[in-house]
Amino acid sequence: MVRMQQKTLNKKDASKKKHFLLPPREYRRKGQSMVEMALVVPILLLMLLGLVEIAAFMGGYLDALDLVREAARFASLRDPFYVGPTDQNCSTEAFDFYYDTVCIFSPPAGDPRCGTNDPFCNGVNSATTLDMTRDDVVISAYTVVDQAVTASYPAPSGYYAYSDHDSDVSNNGNWQKSCDGDVVRFTPYFTPSKINSYLSSSAPPKRAFVAVEYYYCYEQLLKAPLIAQLIPEVMRIHVYTVISLPAAIPTSTPYQTPTP
Repeated sequence: MVRMQQKTLNKKDASKKKHFLLPPREYRRKGQSMVEMALVVPILLLMLLGLVEIAAFMGGYLDALDLVREAARFASLRDPFYVGPTDQNCSTEAFDFYYDTVCIFSPPAGDPRCGTNDPFCNGVNSATTLDMTRDDVVISAYTVVDQAVTASYPAPSGYYAYSDHDSDVSNNGNWQKSCDGDVVRFTPYFTPSKINSYLSSSAPPKRAFVAVEYYYCYEQLLKAPLIAQLIPEVMRIHVYTVISLPAAIPTSTPYQTPTP
């Protein structure tokens, strides 16, 4: 009995010795795996953060694009030459072609971002926040006769920039600036010459268009240190839409038949 117990102990000791006396190659493999993991994990983590940031940026871009399309559709069904009661309020019946088109970019009614009696509310913008210290909406309308732009509205500038008509008088002409406040452009993207370049000779000779541009500063979602060093934390998104504006199509002036 004693000999059997002694043999069992000897076997356990032998197994322990085998465990601790692994070949050096086994130790090298384990150490190599730890080093490889230490090198790969940060790269994988950075790639994951980058994918999340890119997805968030694309979401912001698509949200902005949906807004300009909705605003252009709204404007295309209205009269830019309307004369009647007007005000700077998105919730009243008084109508201003340019201001009420910009109202599409305001938060929807009941949104927490709408203050008490906030005139810039009642829109459809539930995804982005229009920051009028750096963002902007530019609207322009064009009349085309014989394959050339003959007039642009509103006169005399030929464009309407919301930053020039809001309550913040210290930040006008935001569309001209980068998100850092540097002046980078002097004319909106759409001009009479730009519209002329789009015209087709096979189209009717009399037409009209409205163009809506959205200049939006997108901020990184995660602001990861390394990503923020490679890509600016705030990036300008510029989206636009051009659509037909039937109310601005020129029509022949009626005249009376002279009496004999």
